[in-house]
Amino acid sequence: MTHCTKTCRDYLQCPQTHNPYFQKDGYNILICSSCHLGYVNIPGFETEVKKVFDDDYFFGGKDGYPDYLQEKELLVDSGKQYGRILSKYCSTGRLLDVGAAAGFILNGYSQTGWTGIGIEPNDTMASYGRKNLQLDIRTDTLDSFSTNELFDAVSMIQVIGSIPELDKGMRKVNALLKPGGYVIVESWRRESWAARLFGKHWHEYCPPKVITWFTNGAIESFFISHGFQPVASGKPVKKINVNHGLSLAHESLPKIPLKTPMTKLLIRMFGKYTVKYPAFDLKWYLFQKIKEDI
Repeated sequence: MTHCTKTCRDYLQCPQTHNPYFQKDGYNILICSSCHLGYVNIPGFETEVKKVFDDDYFFGGKDGYPDYLQEKELLVDSGKQYGRILSKYCSTGRLLDVGAAAGFILNGYSQTGWTGIGIEPNDTMASYGRKNLQLDIRTDTLDSFSTNELFDAVSMIQVIGSIPELDKGMRKVNALLKPGGYVIVESWRRESWAARLFGKHWHEYCPPKVITWFTNGAIESFFISHGFQPVASGKPVKKINVNHGLSLAHESLPKIPLKTPMTKLLIRMFGKYTVKYPAFDLKWYLFQKIKEDI
């Protein structure tokens, strides 16, 4: 199988065929016939990011979070996990966390020796991190973020699928890194058996919150095309709050009799617990910058 040298987000210039896959929530999801990357085209989406990731996303349930703040310990542990992975390949230094939310993952990085900045479009979340965790979190998007600083690493944990104008965003990431710097990414895998089994009801098919869905080959080709080389990859050790998982399942699965009362009952019984996520459809990747992106 061949892979595109440019991501299908630049679909007007891509010579490959883009086949309709299905429609979800009124959005047409397309699949590249070559690299099998999935995407939905939403003109002007870059101006809608703050609206899409508003407070309802972090506290309203559905395909967001019932209460993001309850995920604190799980997300701090995730940050520590990725901080340790990064430290196997480079010395600790300055890190930029894209989509930092309330700063829990960035806080985990800081506990493994990293320091840095977070950027987050939702001001409620960014303000929480500044006030309660004393972290440098800017209310900003990757598109508009500006600094004279160059970073040793960039963290993109479950955000790459939500970045508008993805080619432009990756050129920005490249420019923000020192020569030889690293990007660590956590991304859902569209070709996983779990995604294939659930089809359009897979929980990650939730436009406009997610607008790009990578396969393993597509994400590696995408980063290579932007001046990076693959270094390592693996399955994360991840836990999820049962309340959050049930909320996602309720929103994603088709309507069946008694679905809502059953979901509410399960949340009352088990919602406070956490479980290990099997990570069949999730993977982390580490890439190193080897050249400037033109």
